[in-house]
Amino acid sequence: MKVVSDPSTVKYFTDKHASCEIRYGEMKKQLAEDIIQVTEPIRNRINEILADSRYLARVVSEGADKARESASKTIREVREIIGYRSF
Repeated sequence: MKVVSDPSTVKYFTDKHASCEIRYGEMKKQLAEDIIQVTEPIRNRINEILADSRYLARVVSEGADKARESASKTIREVREIIGYRSF
């Protein structure tokens, strides 16, 4: 709750729970609402990205290029280390 809730909300539930004026279930309900509120912008951004197929294709292509470059470098280094020569 300390991560996603307003400090005043945390204090309210801490105080009420400590004095046995509130049940744990009520705090869980508030926590769920606060988690939804905090994660909603992230969820919205994920949905925007998933809806943009051109962006996703570009990211995949760039990732493949970077992976290919890194793999080629690693293979050259390994061949050099083991003394492999291509003819």
